[in-house]
Amino acid sequence: MVIREAGILFRGFTLAQASYHKTTELDIDNDLRSSLMTALVNFAEGVFSVDSVEYFEMKKFVISFIKDRIKPSDSDDPESIITYAILDKEKKLGKIIKKMVRPSLTKIVHQFKLKYDGKNLSEISQFRDFKQELDNIFGTDTKTIEQKLKGTFF
Repeated sequence: MVIREAGILFRGFTLAQASYHKTTELDIDNDLRSSLMTALVNFAEGVFSVDSVEYFEMKKFVISFIKDRIKPSDSDDPESIITYAILDKEKKLGKIIKKMVRPSLTKIVHQFKLKYDGKNLSEISQFRDFKQELDNIFGTDTKTIEQKLKGTFF
């Protein structure tokens, strides 16, 4: 399993993100991409009347999601926050997501809420340091087989 990217979405914007490997050669607007992912999750949950969408499969990649709630300082009620990971599509995908990806995403959202629940979430620059949390939680899952072998032998 290779994690290509991970991040946290709130109100259609990316609060924190870590990119480990490119998924496209195109230069895509980050805000537009974040809004689309948020809309897809909300649409799928609304249309299919499910509590949570676990993942979307594409031709080469999979996007796994965890949806939770966080209370921003500018709201009286908790609002949705989405943590996601983009990974390579593999065999036994359901098992990988259940055993490895979802627990990592749950840990990420838990750490994020510990640090930022009740705070102003509109100032995105404050989340730059959270990339290190993403790196720590996913660890070697962000490396390709070649990178892992290179680290072992050199």
